[in-house]
Amino acid sequence: MDQPPIPVTDARALLDRHRIFEMLAPFDPRWVGSIPLDIHNDGADADICCSAVPDLPAFKEALATAFPDARINPNTHAGEASIIASLEREGLPIEIYGRVRPVETHESYIHWLAEHRLLGLAEDRLRSDVRAVKATGLKTEPAFAQCLKLGGEPYSELLKLASPGDAALRQIIENAGYRTR
Repeated sequence: MDQPPIPVTDARALLDRHRIFEMLAPFDPRWVGSIPLDIHNDGADADICCSAVPDLPAFKEALATAFPDARINPNTHAGEASIIASLEREGLPIEIYGRVRPVETHESYIHWLAEHRLLGLAEDRLRSDVRAVKATGLKTEPAFAQCLKLGGEPYSELLKLASPGDAALRQIIENAGYRTR
């Protein structure tokens, strides 16, 4: 039988207990992804975006020093070099991403902001529906796109939803059949 997902407060306490954000402080860490939005299912990982300044080799070295048990790999995302560190603490998978630019410009952070705003404006049923769609195997952005009946490529559409005002987001939410707050 599947276990329920880790509660958000428990995940945050675990990250704090292991000083994850403290060790990443020089890299402006931001907790993103499905867990802080409470739309995760069992097995979700804690995603943390970082600004890998001054450069990727220095970021990689800092990760290796702070987390000697982590698997640290170079990656390319949207044509841009990055580093991903994968580790686990108390059964919680953690993925730390770094790119050589401010976290506020990372697509994953912008997606997270849009999703956070949408969930804050919509009735709780949107959160439940996104979680249910994710349970079928879809990633977070495609799940939001399906629930909100967004056309186009889900990742691009979520990026667009980070900047409109609340009135525009409420209209999208209502057009998809959800009530707004």
